[in-house]
Amino acid sequence: MSIASASTTVKFHEFPSGTIIHNYQPGTQVDGPIRSISWSKDGNWLALVPHSGLAEIVSVKDQLKLIHTIQGIEEPSCASFQNMTKRNIAVGTKSGQVLIYDIKARNVKKRFPRTTSAVTRVEFTAQDNHVVAACESGEAYLYSYATNNLSGTFKIPRSQTISALRTNSIKRNYVVAGSNEGVVAVWDIHGNKNKFFIGSHKAPVTAVAFSPVSSDLVVSTGLDRQFCFYDIGGNKCIGNIFVENSMTSVDFSPDGKFIVMASQKGKIYVYDSKNIQQPIHSFFGHTGTVEHLSFRKTEDYETSFNMSSENVKESNTTIDSQRNNDSFGLYMMPVSERGNNEPSQCSTDAVDSFMAAVGLDQNNTGESNKQDFSFKTSEGNKKFLMHKYTPTNPSKILQEKFHNESKTHLTSTPNYVNQEMCPPISPIVNLDPQSCPSHDKNLENLQELVRDTVKEELKIASEELKNDMKYYSTHNVAQTRQMCLDLLMSMVKEFIKVENNFNNLRADLVCDLPQNQGALFEENLMLKQKIAVLEEELSVLKNNEINKNNIS
Repeated sequence: MSIASASTTVKFHEFPSGTIIHNYQPGTQVDGPIRSISWSKDGNWLALVPHSGLAEIVSVKDQLKLIHTIQGIEEPSCASFQNMTKRNIAVGTKSGQVLIYDIKARNVKKRFPRTTSAVTRVEFTAQDNHVVAACESGEAYLYSYATNNLSGTFKIPRSQTISALRTNSIKRNYVVAGSNEGVVAVWDIHGNKNKFFIGSHKAPVTAVAFSPVSSDLVVSTGLDRQFCFYDIGGNKCIGNIFVENSMTSVDFSPDGKFIVMASQKGKIYVYDSKNIQQPIHSFFGHTGTVEHLSFRKTEDYETSFNMSSENVKESNTTIDSQRNNDSFGLYMMPVSERGNNEPSQCSTDAVDSFMAAVGLDQNNTGESNKQDFSFKTSEGNKKFLMHKYTPTNPSKILQEKFHNESKTHLTSTPNYVNQEMCPPISPIVNLDPQSCPSHDKNLENLQELVRDTVKEELKIASEELKNDMKYYSTHNVAQTRQMCLDLLMSMVKEFIKVENNFNNLRADLVCDLPQNQGALFEENLMLKQKIAVLEEELSVLKNNEINKNNIS
């Protein structure tokens, strides 16, 4: 696994050691930092846009070499490969053009409506259905790849700029962006609305990235010397880490286990996603600011992530259904609350003490030899439904299929019907009265035969259904136990929450009550005595007043 970093040159590093494999300088001289880099689908090509000059495509498959310079597009400002193919590339220009360039034909294939200002970022959505272009004016333009039309425009709330832009590889309708005003926003391009935005940075946002394994997890870096994590579904910032230097670029490893960031001083930091408090490794990549970081793509990673993204339902499933205080493991716990002890990590594979205590360990999963039964969707992706199962006792129809083919029956089915497509039909006796002297007797025998046949086949079918249910209950026990564990954990958490609230309420009530239980009784007696004294004084005053009136 390797990673590309771009400053005034592009360097290719071994990961995680940071050893430099190649160093490439576009053009004939260094005019400034490289504007953008983008890997092809298979990771063999890298498209880059230098600070000035034409966009270039270099090959890193066997050895580093320039294979193509994109002619005919003046003043390019950014470029991005398609996700599903390496033939086409989107190019944005300083004049506000967004073009699709065909590498094989070496010409411009599509032209989208011009933007109002220079294009600074361009990205394809996960399935290449749309192209998103960010401009210096602070607007993001959404183009339909099929119709070449403008589908919508977006702006970051409380911002006039767009400094970073990324699309989601799992949820194809999500786009994240950051601004110089420190705001991070996520757009839902299907509904043309803001899904989430927050002003967590006190300086310009330099880079943003979606997690490749958790569709609702976003990380951002800024010039305020911190990087932040966000939960889109929870609509909140779930953690912020302060660092020594301002981070200028960020990227997730394809498996989501590592986060790589680069600083203004050219140093690259590697963080373990299970413990993001301190980097596990660091190395110097450039002498100046690292503008871009991007992990190299491979066919294996692409295939695995496309499969996993199809299995994620985009409407309130998987991650959304499991959202709680530890949905993202360590990410969901604020840094200030972690303390010095490393928190427990969320893992669907590991067996914790709680699972062992309730008897849901991996020793009882009942694994056996099984095959996968799958189908292909309209998009050509393979989905797995269940384990393929062959009944131990096939039905009577299947047992007698080939045996009945050798016999001659009077059936209502023509001889030309394909027996492979239609199951054999039970024999039917000719009921012609002329050919059957005892018509009533034959009819009774036929009815009895049909009843016996139906009963037997229903019995066999019920046995097969029982066998299927036993098979699925045995081979899917791991998933069932995991669901039961999640439900039990949720119930325990809710019980603890309710109990804590009850204890707090009881403590508040106890604080308001007097310490001495007889204090209320004593206080009541004292009040009665005071009332009696006041009544006596009032009667004396009244008598004195009456006497004065009589004397006068």
